[in-house]
Amino acid sequence: MKKKMLAVVKKSPGIGAQLEEIEIPQLGPKDVLVRVKATAICGTDLHIYDWNTWAENAGIHMPVVMGHEFSGEIVEVGSQVNDLNPGDYVAGETHIPCGKCYQCNNGQQHICGNLQIFGVHTDGCFAEYTKIPAICARKIPNTISPEIGAVLEPLGTAIRSTLDIEVSGKKIAVIGCGPIGLFAIASAKAMGASCIIAIDVMEERLKLSKEIGANIAINPKDIDVVNEVMEITNGVGVDGFIDASGSTQAINQGFKYLRKGGEVALIGLPSAPISLDLGPDVVFKEAKIIGIHGREMFQTWIRMENMLEEGLLNINPVITHTMPLAKFEDAIELLKAGIGNKIVLIP
Repeated sequence: MKKKMLAVVKKSPGIGAQLEEIEIPQLGPKDVLVRVKATAICGTDLHIYDWNTWAENAGIHMPVVMGHEFSGEIVEVGSQVNDLNPGDYVAGETHIPCGKCYQCNNGQQHICGNLQIFGVHTDGCFAEYTKIPAICARKIPNTISPEIGAVLEPLGTAIRSTLDIEVSGKKIAVIGCGPIGLFAIASAKAMGASCIIAIDVMEERLKLSKEIGANIAINPKDIDVVNEVMEITNGVGVDGFIDASGSTQAINQGFKYLRKGGEVALIGLPSAPISLDLGPDVVFKEAKIIGIHGREMFQTWIRMENMLEEGLLNINPVITHTMPLAKFEDAIELLKAGIGNKIVLIP
């Protein structure tokens, strides 16, 4: 096997990253080496590329290979890896647990007390090859294409939100129709939500939401979203909402049109602290709020794989562009310009 590879490297603070030839990673005893078949761009990658306040405070040590969403084929395993083999087709779970803390011993590896994030605190997968701890290399069915395999990480986050608020037979609002919001719509549709209301300020995203499975699409720029949702639900409010926007205004509006006894799944990260009127909006409503920090390891993955194998998820339209890895800068600029939704890079 060759000794060098092409990779997208963030070398220093400031905007940008470079495509460079670097050494193929050397494995530790519990690692696997994967030939990357496809890798997807996430909002986190845009933060790192732009080097904004979030990136400055994320504990990133440079130089670092960017990227954390991928699928590929194992080409080498570490000396202590017994359950994976060269040739296995895998996707990456980005949460790297310590395996020793209270959360890890309590079935909550995804919120490990010493959690590291693949592609943030370690070298990632915008490369021809990537190294990842074996525990984070999830074998997936060969029926899943590399492009879909590359987006299983965000898809799993969305699916978990619909599982946690038990959307079957319920009226659900999804705020924010970026990739995770659209994945949540597809998941809610597959799980039998009776009505899915998509909310976003971009018409192209709303159009895509209807294609994915939303019953109703609302642009808050055009209409009073609280009044509209209350009218749609005959004055009752939605049974639950999923926020994938991180918008403080949209989240506050969501609590206004949430019914009494409703449930909330929060995925998006607000850029500033949010103020809630806890009395009327949470306490008196007996609202249940669930934070979603990724996928449960590996309960969410099992449910997701089952749904994909049965053809229940209409997610292909979410991937709007597939581009060569060498065009990563063009892909990032498209996303920053609001063009496209999920972009997959092929090394």
